[in-house]
Amino acid sequence: MSQEVDKSTSDKIRLRLKKSHGQLDGIMKMMDDERPCEDILVQLSAVKSSIDKAMKLIIAQNIRQSVPNVADEDIDKLQHSLDLLLKTK
Repeated sequence: MSQEVDKSTSDKIRLRLKKSHGQLDGIMKMMDDERPCEDILVQLSAVKSSIDKAMKLIIAQNIRQSVPNVADEDIDKLQHSLDLLLKTK
């Protein structure tokens, strides 16, 4: 796998985590403003989903690096399986 693909995936992961960080800051402000519990839970759920997607990207990147010569189609199948796994937890 090329370094460009690694960098592209790493950039996607970093961007997702930065967005999650911003969402968490927003949640802290919501708590300071004593916003309703339901509103805070909705935002926490969004952060959790974002973190799950970052985890999926990290796992897929690890698979690409650990298993040489994996076809893109097989990676897509593995990513789909990861999606299903994350949805069931």
